[in-house]
Amino acid sequence: MYKKLLVPLDGSGNDEVVLEHVKKLAKEFDATVTLIMLHRLAPAEDAFEKQMQLEDGASGWRAKRKAETYLPHVEHVMLEAGIRVNTEFLLVEEPEADAIVKYAEKQGCDLIVFANRERSPIGRFFFGNVEEKVRRRTSLPVLFVSARK
Repeated sequence: MYKKLLVPLDGSGNDEVVLEHVKKLAKEFDATVTLIMLHRLAPAEDAFEKQMQLEDGASGWRAKRKAETYLPHVEHVMLEAGIRVNTEFLLVEEPEADAIVKYAEKQGCDLIVFANRERSPIGRFFFGNVEEKVRRRTSLPVLFVSARK
């Protein structure tokens, strides 16, 4: 039923809860798991402005460094559990939700799996809810796993 699972990660403790469920799903359906982390670049008109966001110490540089450490660790854990896994760090210019939907469709994923992060009304107003936006913008099934332990 589900052969390609997409799991967007953020490097928080919520990932652990989601990955436990993903391991079970992947084994049950003999599925391949793709783990992604992404960072949205600020809109910039020219290449120099974009490049500045990737220079040492900039937000894009920090996000990439975090992913270079975190993704291989998570990949190792999944491989030890007998799960086929791919990892990728994405630098995107469009909103995160749009990038996730586009990536899932391009890769032919069957299911997107998220931690259901609860935010306060103020948090939702200022930060939005990427997971909910993905659910509304994709025709793919989206599984929300409670982040509560």
